[in-house]
Amino acid sequence: MTDAETGPDITVDPPTAMARVRETWRVTISGLAVPEGGTIRIELGGGRDNKSDWERPQTTDPEADEYATATCSGKAALRVVAPPFEDVANVVLDLYVEGSEIAASDIVAATIGDTSGGGGGSTPQCFSQPGKRFKVYVADPAGKGEEIAWRHVGDAALDVTGAPMDHLRVFGPSTVPAGKEFAITIKAEDAEGNVAWNFAGEMALQISDSLQEKEERDWQESLEVDEEAEAEAVMAMVPGDEDETPTLLPDPEDLEGPSSDLASCPEEADFPASAGGVITVAGLRAFSRGLIRVIVTSKLADVRYVSNPIMITRHDEPQLYWGVIHGHTQHSDGIGTAENYYSCMRDDNRLDFGSISDHDHEWETTDEDWEVIQKVTAEANEPGRYVTLPGYEWAKWRKNGDGDRNVYYDVDYQPMYRSGDDFHPTPPDLFEALAGHRAIVIPHHPASTGNWCDYKDHDPEKERLVEIYSVWGNSERSIHDGNPYPMRYPKCARTGFSDVPLDSGEKPEGFVQRALAMGRRLGFTGGGDDHDGHPGDPIATGAEPFRHRDGLMGVWADELTRESVFQAMYDRYTYATTGARIVGLFTVADQPMGSEIELADRPELADERIISAWVVGESKIAQVEVVRNNETVHRQLGEGSELDLTWTDTEPLQDLALTPVDDDQPAFVFYYLRVLQSDGHMAWLSPVWISV
Repeated sequence: MTDAETGPDITVDPPTAMARVRETWRVTISGLAVPEGGTIRIELGGGRDNKSDWERPQTTDPEADEYATATCSGKAALRVVAPPFEDVANVVLDLYVEGSEIAASDIVAATIGDTSGGGGGSTPQCFSQPGKRFKVYVADPAGKGEEIAWRHVGDAALDVTGAPMDHLRVFGPSTVPAGKEFAITIKAEDAEGNVAWNFAGEMALQISDSLQEKEERDWQESLEVDEEAEAEAVMAMVPGDEDETPTLLPDPEDLEGPSSDLASCPEEADFPASAGGVITVAGLRAFSRGLIRVIVTSKLADVRYVSNPIMITRHDEPQLYWGVIHGHTQHSDGIGTAENYYSCMRDDNRLDFGSISDHDHEWETTDEDWEVIQKVTAEANEPGRYVTLPGYEWAKWRKNGDGDRNVYYDVDYQPMYRSGDDFHPTPPDLFEALAGHRAIVIPHHPASTGNWCDYKDHDPEKERLVEIYSVWGNSERSIHDGNPYPMRYPKCARTGFSDVPLDSGEKPEGFVQRALAMGRRLGFTGGGDDHDGHPGDPIATGAEPFRHRDGLMGVWADELTRESVFQAMYDRYTYATTGARIVGLFTVADQPMGSEIELADRPELADERIISAWVVGESKIAQVEVVRNNETVHRQLGEGSELDLTWTDTEPLQDLALTPVDDDQPAFVFYYLRVLQSDGHMAWLSPVWISV
């Protein structure tokens, strides 16, 4: 096989696509010589550097969608085959050269989504991606008993953008001190969650608040949005005495101007097409403590969109910040640059902090890659606006219980202690290497059969948190125990459905509940492990039925600085969600989530413990559960988007105490909070431990 000196010329027309919008693409290859019996493979997606869920082509039914054909201008005939998932995990189209060779002067043209027979075209991947590649490989005729050797000969590039706008999302800070100005972000999204880059329109803004304060908290009222009517009606339910009928606020249309007793905002905002699908609206001001939401109405369609709950606090209170600290870029096996990764979190999704955690393998993230990541991370750190944490994923993938563990620092330009056999191959090696650093280690997807963590190795000074949820699913407990987000089966690729049991991705040794019962004092984080350049976007990844979206981590920190966020993580003043910005506060005996209490210091707790929680959801709260020693001991059903919980546990503490696996640790009891919204989103608030 001989190619032109500069390689073949490969193009795709049109050079653009919109996510999940069917169309026809023509891949043209010239300057490529292939002998009779050889094969040309066009890879639409697959592998560690070309991830995609582009719909698999088919070559048997011209009247159906995804039909693909190919022709050659010379004497060669092309037999076109789309290998099934069972044969080739990647999404490919194979062109078998028959009857004659393909000369370098011939033109090969493959039509992806041929509609000439009545089909509807080809369905692109669900996520936007600039510079998405169709990779072309060639194989010579294989000798008897020899495996086919594929040679990469070039790529065709196209830009996959978001589709037309399906809905708007309105992001505001979850907390803002009284008297401060703040801004909101309005993001146009397509049906998959990509930025709808060409959206334009005029917006009207309103404030909806509770208008009534409660002693100490001031946030007792509940705001509900009618989901079926797309936020057509907005009301606040003010609980009174049990025999009283709740008082309803007037419809926002009846309010005079965009101000309320708690906050004000501009009356309207222009959303120009040049904005690229995301705008920031400044000039909102918080007046006094309470709970508000910003209502944005599209004047074109007269549809209302409601922000996440925004809590107006005192100046001296911790503030709630949101982040994604686990994801991958093109520096390991992800998509997109480090700059674009941070931009997506900061600008598109109004997140407050984040980290890149590319793999530590030398063959993936080289020393040069690590230098680039650290430089970009340092430059993107902007205290008060957006905070970055230097980090990486220690991941040897031995499937022996060591698991994948992510490492995070609180200062720039730190070493990457690699997991390879010649470096730091075991968790104790990693902990020892980090002894001289201020670092946090977080087990990732610990209950995944892909590479689980059995918690046999643990450093309580470094390993303070565990990733309870990510795009892989929820590692808290088994699906058989009520987990609605089972761990994704590692071999269930996005490009094909695998008929496997729903518990096929679970490794019981890695359940977070098991770690807690062992005495591992781990707070909770929600992660991404995004590989598509969309950290924080609501784009589900994985094949059915294992499609999950990025989780979020909420931290209560004194200020938006790297030092403060890192300290909150160390203190386990954190919680995880499946992506919803649920406001959550949780205390045991007046001590916040993440705390450790010594019974010797609080002897009264031996007889009773008061558990308190306050939760505000993006939608209605279905229920909140108090979990003690991995058992639900109290459940409170929701009546709106806000829930206040107070419960006293009167079980004798000594009778409840668990024995840790480490002999030098005391017996203990722990509590944590599990939250379920009516739309299925969840949150897990970090435990509080009592040493007996």
